[in-house]
Formats: sequence, structure tokens, C-alpha cells
Amino acid sequence: MSYGSVKLSDNLFKKVKENEKVESPGMKYKHYAPKTKCILVETGINQISKINDNLISNNNCCVLGFIEDKEYINIPENRFISLGSKNNLQEISSNIFSSLRKVDRLNCDLAIIEGLEEKNLGLSIMNRLVRACENNII
Repeated sequence: MSYGSVKLSDNLFKKVKENEKVESPGMKYKHYAPKTKCILVETGINQISKINDNLISNNNCCVLGFIEDKEYINIPENRFISLGSKNNLQEISSNIFSSLRKVDRLNCDLAIIEGLEEKNLGLSIMNRLVRACENNII
């Protein structure tokens, strides 16, 4: 059964100008974001390397990442916040807001967030993460 097509906003993953009209407030404002500066690391073959490179140059960090990658990320266990399994987008979507709240409780200077593929539920998750990071993506 087909339910028709879905139109995605042009503003879904880009920074929106102050006077630009958007479909919802969550597209324009730093919505549900921690006070801590965040960067989002795009998914890809060098994702873990990019995370570890940023950890070397930033002393007071935490990482929001996937449980499968935890052992490859060079950070103390108390500075790793699990989003869940990258193979379970429902779990990640259930954990995302509480995980973002944990960032501020760690009193870090920077939070590095592991991104995922922008398809299906991952599209919505990545939209929230992009907003939380204020479009700081590497």
C-alpha cells in the first residue's frame, strides 16, 4: 500500500538565516541542544579516526557514540555516552534527548557526536543532531 510521497524541507540540514521562514521552530533554533559546544562527525570510513583526532586536540571532551564503536574510541569510559546500537535506530531515537542532557552534566568543553546514515529514521535523528551541533559538522 502506498501512502504518497513525502516532501523534505530544503532547510532540513542547513543553517537557517534569522529572517528565513521555516516549516517548524525546531529547524531554526538550537532546540534540545546541550549548552556544551558539540561537533557532529559524519558517518563514513574515517569516522572513528576523525573522532580520535579531535580527542587528541581537545582535553576536556566527551563522546556520544554507538556501543559497537566504543572500544575503538580513545576516551575514558566515564566520558562515553552510548546512544545505543547503530543497528537499532529506534533505540537511538529513544536515547537521543537524554544523552544530550548527560553532556552538560559532564562539564566538558566539547562533545563529539557520532553521526549515522541519513535514511529512514536516521534522517530524523541526524536532523536533531545537526541542530544540537549548530551545524558544526566534520
